[in-house]
Amino acid sequence: MDGHFWALSVDKDKLIGTVRTVFELHSFHGDTWLVVRESPDLRQLEPSAAMLVQRAEVDGIRLVRRTDYIDHEFTTTVTMVKRLRAGVQEADPLARANPGRDASWCDQPDDVLGDVQRQVMRVFFSKYLDEKRLTPLEVLTYEVHAKALDGAGTVVQGALQRLASIQVRGTKQTAVSRMKELMALADNGLARLLRNAKAGPALAIGPGGLPALFDAYKGPADQLVPALYRALAAYLADTKSWVEKLDRLFQLANPALNSHEMRLLDSLAAEILASPFALKELAGQETTRLDLVLKAIDLYVGNLAREGGVQLPGVRALSTLLADGALPRTLAELRLGLLRHLHARLPLRSDRGIRDEMQATVEVLTHLRRKAPALARDEEVLEALSQRADRLIQPEAMSELIGPIRSTLTRAETVLSLAESAPGDAPKAKIATYLRPLIAPEDIIREEGSRLEAIKTLATLARRVAMSGMPVGLRREMLDILDTAIFENIRTEILSSQTMNYTDRILAIIRLCGGLPEGRARQLAGDQLTQALKRPEFILNYLERFPGAQERRDAYFKLCSAMVESGLVDKSLVPQG
Repeated sequence: MDGHFWALSVDKDKLIGTVRTVFELHSFHGDTWLVVRESPDLRQLEPSAAMLVQRAEVDGIRLVRRTDYIDHEFTTTVTMVKRLRAGVQEADPLARANPGRDASWCDQPDDVLGDVQRQVMRVFFSKYLDEKRLTPLEVLTYEVHAKALDGAGTVVQGALQRLASIQVRGTKQTAVSRMKELMALADNGLARLLRNAKAGPALAIGPGGLPALFDAYKGPADQLVPALYRALAAYLADTKSWVEKLDRLFQLANPALNSHEMRLLDSLAAEILASPFALKELAGQETTRLDLVLKAIDLYVGNLAREGGVQLPGVRALSTLLADGALPRTLAELRLGLLRHLHARLPLRSDRGIRDEMQATVEVLTHLRRKAPALARDEEVLEALSQRADRLIQPEAMSELIGPIRSTLTRAETVLSLAESAPGDAPKAKIATYLRPLIAPEDIIREEGSRLEAIKTLATLARRVAMSGMPVGLRREMLDILDTAIFENIRTEILSSQTMNYTDRILAIIRLCGGLPEGRARQLAGDQLTQALKRPEFILNYLERFPGAQERRDAYFKLCSAMVESGLVDKSLVPQG
């Protein structure tokens, strides 16, 4: 591999080729998503979606953005909007839509090389493939690996039995007859690989790399791609780990490759990184699932090699190509792996409680925003984070969180902190129902020990509630309760106080009421400050408390700054010097 490759810019458009964006409308029935229609313009689908969601036989709808990589013969999808009928849940939130019958269905040996078919093989043969460090493409195109799988006891038969049972759902065909068809398909595929082996060995990859491999092929045009994958599988056959396989594979990368040649590397890399063990090998020792998720994000943007110290040259090449967005299949697989981690019900960091897990979820979002802005804007990733946070909010977990806390204020602040950090509207809405009973001003005032000093405590709480992002209805209800309590306390403890003179009352408002959200209390406090600023004796009486000229000057500027910082009066009313 050219050692100067990494100093050169990668021509992403050349390596990816033609890209097209299409929008799809899907409907949900039972446990299956079906494609209803597609359009290059999302606005054309929105009216149909609005009507479809009202139909009784439809359990849900979703609008999907599909990206077609024409030269790679590959598509990715991102769910932009999803609406499920009340009470309906998806078994798999990442399930793709079927255009009709099961998308993994195949009738001919060539069909098994399709994207969906290989993904299904990855699922049903995952244990075998991970143990042998093999990908579906290697097994399906190289006779040595195919024979080894065929001789691995009942692995093939067991997997095909499970697949047959799934594929015949909703059809009139029996699982037994479909099983026979799949076994025949597997036998025919193996027989063809063995015939190809007798006809000649796999093409050897020499100094000319992939371009020379294309030139060396002399067989039928429709068998070119399988022959190239066979050559790559033979080239990688003696590798012992996923990292070694990636290193050797991407030592074939160079700036001269075109989209068809890069497609070969991209397809194999995507299947390698579909294995959870591959990422673990690349990431090194991680202590928690959170570490693994953060490393997956780093790899998505090509940061792994740069942040992980010295890496093998092929892995550096992989990182560079990922950073430049030149591997669409691999990027799609890494994104899918991230979504699987986020949807999994296993803890990211530990079992130390809801607060720790919520913080871990927030760390993922923060890392995404800092390292992978495109993923941080991805509708499906954001929804997965929101759902993960929403699942954390359970009665038992909330009881464990606030049960040991005796103070009403501390309970409220603890739950409010959870709401502030929660990503997404759904978890914030659920947390709000736990916070509402804790908004009890009289209990908080009693704990504070002073109705006057409690004004600041309630004002701070109100400000945080206002900025928490919780649903408008419940947020407004809580703010009204706090606003009423603060208003009454300002009126009785400050304005009606018999122990404070006018200047001290205004100073108390400045000290205790800063940052109040909109409401009667803010209006009252603001009106009092505005009136005070219109009375010259207020500032003069205040400054008389300081003996020296410099002290009065410092006190004057400090008072002006405090009034501005309180946010209760217009800056233009405050003297500037």
